Amino acid sequence: MFDETDLLQRGIALAEKHDYDQAIERFDEALRLNSKYTEAYFSRGNAYEAKGQYDNAIADYNEVLRYSAQEPAAYYNRGSAYAKKGDRIQAIADYDQAIRLKPDYAEAFYNRGFAYFKEGKFDRAVQDYTEAVEHAPSDADAFVARGLVHAIRGDLEAAVADYDRAVALDPDHVKAHGNRGNAFEKQGDLAAAVAEYGEVIRVAPNDAKAHANRAIAFYKQGEYDKAVADYTEAIRFSPKNAKYLVSRGLAYAKQHQTDKAVADFSEAIRLEPRLVDAYVSRGIARAAKGNRDGAIEDHTRAIELDPGCTKAYYNRAQVYGLVGQLDRALADYMRVIELLPDDARAYCHRGVVFTRKKELDLAMADFGKSIDLDPAYSRPYYNRGLVCIIQGDARNAVADFSRAIELDPNHAAAYYNRGVAYRQLGEKGPAARDFQRAKSPGA
Repeated sequence: MFDETDLLQRGIALAEKHDYDQAIERFDEALRLNSKYTEAYFSRGNAYEAKGQYDNAIADYNEVLRYSAQEPAAYYNRGSAYAKKGDRIQAIADYDQAIRLKPDYAEAFYNRGFAYFKEGKFDRAVQDYTEAVEHAPSDADAFVARGLVHAIRGDLEAAVADYDRAVALDPDHVKAHGNRGNAFEKQGDLAAAVAEYGEVIRVAPNDAKAHANRAIAFYKQGEYDKAVADYTEAIRFSPKNAKYLVSRGLAYAKQHQTDKAVADFSEAIRLEPRLVDAYVSRGIARAAKGNRDGAIEDHTRAIELDPGCTKAYYNRAQVYGLVGQLDRALADYMRVIELLPDDARAYCHRGVVFTRKKELDLAMADFGKSIDLDPAYSRPYYNRGLVCIIQGDARNAVADFSRAIELDPNHAAAYYNRGVAYRQLGEKGPAARDFQRAKSPGA
């Protein structure tokens, strides 16, 4: 015959083995013997919480507090159960009580900080994480959590400093390395980011996200073969992740392996038929292969799924331009401008369509608007220069081509057409030099 203490210990042992159902039965037996046995309520609450039965857990923690109203751990555990239910307001209230009763309760500060973080109250989150690290200076998790808030707020130096502390405490801390890699990437230090993601992979070689993150860094460095290799590993460990397939397809496209790119985009669409980026990316790849009907079909489907997808309108407009459907191209660029009224490139592209339609005044207005929006963008100067030549205004054409060359010194067509403008002005020497420069290596 077991007494309530024996039953409690047997239940705790079963819970440690994750046999929560049997553990709860032992706690039930203990409570039948002693209905005020707070340790049994507390342990049964823990077991219910582990099973995801949060209401039952809260009820048991309530019983603990009925008999032991000054027990900080009961408030802490009940707060955790409320947090898991999504009731962060009640969770914060319970963490408040736990901290009131135990002012150095590092775990309560940590969990309250996380609740504030989820509520978007970043200042309060940082304050609580700071309390957590002061009361538990060897807790790497608290440094990582505070670092993440710093990163979200844009203070990357403070974030990296916290991740450094976490790694010093735990050299194998996956989140610390991964988050530090993200911070390095945002700072533009791609080599350091690659190294950090490599540390994550060292500790957790099957981590698909770490392979994908390192692939992104390789992609940004222009190391597309390494990006493909890492995306391939990410897909191996997460074969149903359509976004990884799209990303690998983009890396293949950069290597001019268009067939492989299309295959990846198509597989992504099979896995996730409403993934807009997959349709846009496949549309671009199909256009590159000369499949213009397929490209238009893909961009149209992307627009059906997301009527605000400017990239789809842009790329469909370009294909319409290639097949001579200028009115449709014009309509798509107009839609882009409606969605992005400050997009200099949209005005420039629309100006090209107006030029092809021989609506030169409208073209000139668009090129001028593009320049106003982005004076460092070379294309509208070049395009306006072409219209000036058409209109017989060689002097202004020279000015526009010259500005385009200042912004893009290797713009061969700008040299050539400036040479044409000089020739129209009768300036043979400058014309000859520009024609020669247009032919030179590097132009």
